[in-house]
Amino acid sequence: MTTINFPVSTFSGERPQEGAGRLKNCYAEPLGEGGRATAVRHRVPGLALFGTSDEATFRGALLNGSTLYAAFDGTVVKFTSAGGAAVAVDDLDGTDRVFFARNNKRPTPDIAIVCGAGAFTLASDVIASLADADLPSSIDVCFLDGYFFFVIADGRCFASGLNATTINANDFITAEAKSDSLLRGIPWNGQLLLFGAGSTEVWAGQPVNDSGFPFNRVAVIQRGLAGKGAVAGFQDGFGKGLLWVGDDNAVHQMVGYTPTKVSSPDLDRLIESVADKDTLEASVYISGGHPKWCLSSNAWTWEFDLNTQKWNERNSYLAARWRGSRSFYAFGKWLCGDLNSGNIGEISRTTKTEFGNPLIAECWSAPVQNFPNRIRCARADFDLSPGVGVATGIDPNETDPGLEVSYSDDGGFTFTNPRIRKLGRQGKPLSRVTLFNNGTTGAQGRIWKVAMSDPAHFGLMGGDMAAELKVG
Repeated sequence: MTTINFPVSTFSGERPQEGAGRLKNCYAEPLGEGGRATAVRHRVPGLALFGTSDEATFRGALLNGSTLYAAFDGTVVKFTSAGGAAVAVDDLDGTDRVFFARNNKRPTPDIAIVCGAGAFTLASDVIASLADADLPSSIDVCFLDGYFFFVIADGRCFASGLNATTINANDFITAEAKSDSLLRGIPWNGQLLLFGAGSTEVWAGQPVNDSGFPFNRVAVIQRGLAGKGAVAGFQDGFGKGLLWVGDDNAVHQMVGYTPTKVSSPDLDRLIESVADKDTLEASVYISGGHPKWCLSSNAWTWEFDLNTQKWNERNSYLAARWRGSRSFYAFGKWLCGDLNSGNIGEISRTTKTEFGNPLIAECWSAPVQNFPNRIRCARADFDLSPGVGVATGIDPNETDPGLEVSYSDDGGFTFTNPRIRKLGRQGKPLSRVTLFNNGTTGAQGRIWKVAMSDPAHFGLMGGDMAAELKVG
């Protein structure tokens, strides 16, 4: 028998025949000592419906006490912890990303909003222009240590009054370590990170600043931000790490003040090929103890597991990328917008679909080969968690789930018609998943693909094939 090696991190390769296995809508979780394998591949969490609206183009959200505000195309709506149908709040022009921030004012916090239409406040469900002559046109807003920080594209950052929305014309600094523009202001570990196109400046409250601006610059990081939406990890409820796409077209994790590269060359090439880096969208969530940092373009989504430091790919049914957008933590859940509707979804490990659509877990093996010779394969066995049917589920997809197994002998360009194998009903597990009479591999070896769309547990641990060398 020859081992069929399934990856623990996706390696798609610049060309399919250069890959070393792929994880699509599944990720590898290490098993303990004595396990049947070193890792098991599980399906990524699905999307359950949390809230509905008649809107389109999700733009951002903010939890304020027991009220969730969500911005859509031209409007803001609100939800309670029960979700359900949205209630209209007020108009907010545009379709671009909306940045919300909330301060600590008591008893009623101030809410600041920045988007392409300008800077605004939200109070008593009324959106009003933040018409302060001392505040130039802003591109971002965040909150830290009692202050709103408004980012200006020309490199300036203005601070509000303490737990107020008022602005003093002198309460600003200029990020001038490099002559680059500012893109985002991010609160992280009690410090303000000002991301520019070619560098990042770290500002903190110690020592005390003698000017009206509350912070001083304490460090300069020689790595900028590729696009306004390409940074995540600072969101409330996450706290596992800050990652961003740098000006070098690579993903970096902040370690102290050092940007540590975590992306593979495959992902670096994908990022480099995106013409408009502002279309990149980073988001985060935690599911089943796995903190995930996600990066999407219009054509793909990749996820990074901060526990295992491994990557997997993700896409929604009949789409190139994941339909989840701009995730946030609210009511003890990880929620997100939906690219295909005006709904809000809950990122749920127990949900095996996305708003009722199939969520297809797909795992490609590394090539099984003995180049330049070919290999006869009379039999292949796959080690999966059996008996995963749900007796009370929908028949037959949940009660008697199956999976599809196919293979490619041309490096992953084309695959054979899949063969369906059952995993067993609840309490009636099958002994193995086996395929006979699998022909002869090509000179490039054989890539096996195991895929599962049925909404039941997916747990792939490995595989073996009976291999006989064929010379000539």
